Amino acid sequence: MVKENQMADDSQVDSLAQSLSAKPYRSIPRIFLDLLLWTGTAALAIYFHRWWFTASSIFLIGFGPFHDLLVQGHEGTHDLISRSRRVNDFLTWFTLALAGISAEAHRRFHLDHHRHAHTPEDPEYQFFDRVVRGVPGWAYLLIPAFAQIGVNTYGLEKRMPPGVRRRIALELAGAALLHVGLGLVLGWRRYLLFLAAPMVTGLYAASVLRSVTEHHDVTEGSEWTNARSIVTHPVIEFLWSNVNYHLEHHLYPSVPYHALPELRRALSANYQAHQSNVENGYGRTAMVLLRDPRHFAPR
Repeated sequence: MVKENQMADDSQVDSLAQSLSAKPYRSIPRIFLDLLLWTGTAALAIYFHRWWFTASSIFLIGFGPFHDLLVQGHEGTHDLISRSRRVNDFLTWFTLALAGISAEAHRRFHLDHHRHAHTPEDPEYQFFDRVVRGVPGWAYLLIPAFAQIGVNTYGLEKRMPPGVRRRIALELAGAALLHVGLGLVLGWRRYLLFLAAPMVTGLYAASVLRSVTEHHDVTEGSEWTNARSIVTHPVIEFLWSNVNYHLEHHLYPSVPYHALPELRRALSANYQAHQSNVENGYGRTAMVLLRDPRHFAPR
C-alpha cells in the first residue's frame, strides 16, 4: 500500500490500480438508487403540488440522479458496470438512452478521447471547436446543448464500420421507443415535467460545471497535466459518483468510480511533483474557467 504524501513509483501505483480494478463493481445498485431518487422526488412533487416545490424537484432530478445515471453510463463505456458483457451493454444503453445518446457512439467517442486526451486530435476538442472556434471558457455554456448531436454523429461518420453505424441506429431507435413508452406510461405532462425539464435545467447546470473543469486551460503533452480533478463537498461526490476524480480516471480508466478516492490518496505526492491540476470547488473553479479564453494552457 502506498502511503499518502509518499512519492509512489509506477510499479507501486500500477499494482494498486490493478487491485482496485479487481474490486466488485457497484454501478448496478447505484443505478437502482438513482432511479429510486428520481421517482421519489417526482412523487413528492406530485403529492405536494406546489409550483416552487415542483420547480425545485425538477432541477434536483437533473442535477442529481439524472446526471449520475449518465456517470454510470460512462462507467459502462469502460466496461465497469458489470463483468457480464450483456448486462454491461444493456445498462450502458439504458442509462445513456435516457439522454438520447447511443452507447456505441459514446464508446467510440469517449475511448478516442482517452487516446488523444486534450490534443487537437481529441474528438471532444474537435466537437467543442465546431460549437465555438477556439473553445473559450464561455463556450461551455453552449456545449451541453449539442452534446447528444456531437456524440451520436461521431459514431455515424462514414469512416466507422457499417456494423457500428447499424448498431448506433438501432440503439437510437430503441432510445426513441423508450421515450415514447415513458411518455405513454407516465402521461406526456409528467414526462415533460420530470424527464424533459430536468434535462434542460439541473442536468444542463451539472454538465456545464463538470465539462468546463475537466480539461479547459490545462497543459497538453503529459498524462499528469492534461486533465483536472476537483476537490468538492462529500455530498457532491456522492451525488455524482466521484466524477470529480477526473485526472485519476484518465490515469487509470480501469479503476471503478468507488475506488478513485483511494487512488488519489496514493497519487497525491506524485501530483505535487508533476504540478498536476487539482482544484478546490466546482463553482469557484468553473467561474474562473468560464472567463478563461484559453483551452490549451501554455507549457
